[in-house]
Formats: sequence, structure tokens, C-alpha cells
Amino acid sequence: MSTPSQVLKHSELLKRLVLDRETVEEVGRVSQLLLDSQAQRVLGLTCKSGWLGKQKTFAWKQIEAIGADSVLVKHQDDHTSEITESVNPVLGSEVWTDTGNKVGKILDLLFNVETGDVVKYMFSPNGWQGLMEGTYLLEPIMISSVGDKRVIVLEKAVKNPQKYTEGLGERISQATEFIQKDYEQTKQDFESVKPGFQKAVGQVKDGDQNVKDNISGEKTKLQSEQSELRPENGTLQDEV
Repeated sequence: MSTPSQVLKHSELLKRLVLDRETVEEVGRVSQLLLDSQAQRVLGLTCKSGWLGKQKTFAWKQIEAIGADSVLVKHQDDHTSEITESVNPVLGSEVWTDTGNKVGKILDLLFNVETGDVVKYMFSPNGWQGLMEGTYLLEPIMISSVGDKRVIVLEKAVKNPQKYTEGLGERISQATEFIQKDYEQTKQDFESVKPGFQKAVGQVKDGDQNVKDNISGEKTKLQSEQSELRPENGTLQDEV
């Protein structure tokens, strides 16, 4: 899948044009993302054409690309059976802590358009523990339970949450790309020096063997010289 930005907000994708990749015909506009709240991953999307148009569902495998102006899908391939009815819509759910306190409401989410993984949830507080108005970020791993209307999170995750600002999604995307590129570069650097390292190890081993051979040779030579200097038993007895 190709995309200009690796991390995208759910709300930015809504009402975006959906085109058939083969026919380039308009299929509709994005109406909802289908989310697996247990795996924290986008499974697909639904789109609708017009007010009375039929709603269509596309699995993640059918999405060819997410661009700034449209979403390209494979209309002929059907993978909708992979999307189960157990998918819960987390967006709009109330946020409660594991100590029984109501914190606020989930408004949006950031997801990775390459993998479909949810990167962050975005919630608005209700004044809990003095949190000021605004939008805050919530790590998906901090959600312990998901219901039809509410989610329970670890209290430590919402005590000092990071506030969301415009452009943060782009910075998260850039950080993700930097980590990936740094990993690839490190891997390439290691592969480039690997032959030299192996050669150096081989030279050390060869040198070590040469030292052992020299020591063994000197030892044999010394034993031979000692044998020549030692008088034979028969000669010594004759002299006595």
C-alpha cells in the first residue's frame, strides 16, 4: 500500500473518495473504519454512495492505497468474511479507569496506514483530576477492557497524558520512518564490515596456530638436544 503519510487520523479519512483500482469508477465515500478492539488494528472500512446508496465493506487486504484525495480499493476481490461481527467501535466510548473513575470520551484515533495498527487513541477529559480542556493521547496497550459503550484504562495512563497538537501525527510518522531507516542503515553497515571482521578473526586464528606450531617445534628441538647431551647407559657402565 502506498501513502504520502504513514500515520493518519480516523477523522481525516471520513468522507474521502473511494475509487475502484481497475475501473477507476467511484465506489462511494468512507463512512467508517472497522476496528478490532482486541488486536488494536483496523480490519477494513465501509463506504456509502449518496444518501440512499448501498453501504459497501472492504477488508484491509482490498485497500490498495490511501492517498490525500482518495482511497483505491480492489472491488472484485472479496475478503469481507475476514471481518467478524465481534468488532467493537471504540470511537465514542466513555473512558473509565481501573479504579472506577470516569475520565472522558474517545474522540478519534491515529493509525498506521501501512499495517493498520492503531498508534494512539485521542480522548477529551471531563475535568477529571484537573485535566484542562483539549485532546489527549492514550496508548492502545493501556486499554484493559472494551465494551459496547465504555473502555477501561489503567489509571496511570491518564494521570499525566500527552496533549495532542496539530502536526503531531506527522511527527509520529517521521519518527517511525526514522527508526526504520536507522535500522536498515545499521543492518547495511554491519553487512559491509562483516567480511573484514571474519577475515580478521581468521587471521587471529591462523596466527594463534602458528604460535602453537612454533612452540611445539621449539619443544621438540629442546628435547632432541637434551637427548644428545645425556650419556648412554652402556658407555657409562664401561667407564665405571
